[in-house]
Amino acid sequence: MLKVIPPRLLVPYLSGRRTIISGYVYREQDCARLTSPAALVEALDLGFDGSELTPEVPELYVMRWCARDIDTYVVPYGEQMGGDWSDAPPFTGNGFTTSREHVVPQFHTMPMPIPAEAEIVHLTGSGERRFADYDGLTWRPAA
Repeated sequence: MLKVIPPRLLVPYLSGRRTIISGYVYREQDCARLTSPAALVEALDLGFDGSELTPEVPELYVMRWCARDIDTYVVPYGEQMGGDWSDAPPFTGNGFTTSREHVVPQFHTMPMPIPAEAEIVHLTGSGERRFADYDGLTWRPAA
């Protein structure tokens, strides 16, 4: 799974002041072809009004982890899909982002602890590099 970390939350995560993952998340395999910050922001609908992110952002930090408990993740269906969800963007209500170029399923998780072996990667237009690894208690700089 993966979640783009809003810039205001990077330091709280790394310092241990934020120890949960919540909100909209995506399967890594569905995002593998999204290799730049602009592609992720566009395909995951992260440039909505009021967002800290825009397609022009030069870098992103992305948390990745292995999903172990599938009951933690739900597809947020709105009324038009027979569900009872209603939310602000990036919520679409149909289980996918609005991107016309990339088919990306959308999932939601209630607050859950960061799993051991999660990682944060730093993504720029020239590629990605592992930034930090989570050992279950603290983030450590990537080797």
